[in-house]
Amino acid sequence: MRVVEETHQKRDGLPSQAQHNNPVTLALYNMRREGEASNPDKSANWLIPSRTQDDDSVDPEHNNLDLEPEKIIGFGKQSVYLYYYPTHRRLAELEGEEVWACKIGRAKNDPLTRISSQTRTALPEDPKGGLIIKTDEFVLIEKTLQGILKLQGKHKQDAPGTEWFITSPSEVEQIYKNNFENS
Repeated sequence: MRVVEETHQKRDGLPSQAQHNNPVTLALYNMRREGEASNPDKSANWLIPSRTQDDDSVDPEHNNLDLEPEKIIGFGKQSVYLYYYPTHRRLAELEGEEVWACKIGRAKNDPLTRISSQTRTALPEDPKGGLIIKTDEFVLIEKTLQGILKLQGKHKQDAPGTEWFITSPSEVEQIYKNNFENS
């Protein structure tokens, strides 16, 4: 964001009047407005309450999906995952698009088990694990990625649930790298 602001001013543009132009800060303020984060003492420390999640909801007998992820990045015991359906990607590619419907969620334990628990009987094709981000801050990373994508107008509001976005594994990976790799 700083580079955009500097380039804009070099081209005789006016300085930004925005109070919070950092995408992570914007995402946190939007999360606070939606009751998903708080900053009680107005310091740099934000509180993001965790949701309960039942990662063990899959019957192992039915966990036979081939969900080998395309890419795994990061380190940690928890995960933020992105999956999609191959038909959505193929349609986007046929239409010359580089983004398609992807679900971004989090898993305290095995992300592939979590994905399987959500998809095993939903559609006539298996999902594709596009990206797994290993982390010890899965709530923060999931909410930040989702918040940034919402700010970019990529939230798929007509999808069931709230975690679907018009994006791609590479786009989400880039957002992650821009906001978390050097922090």
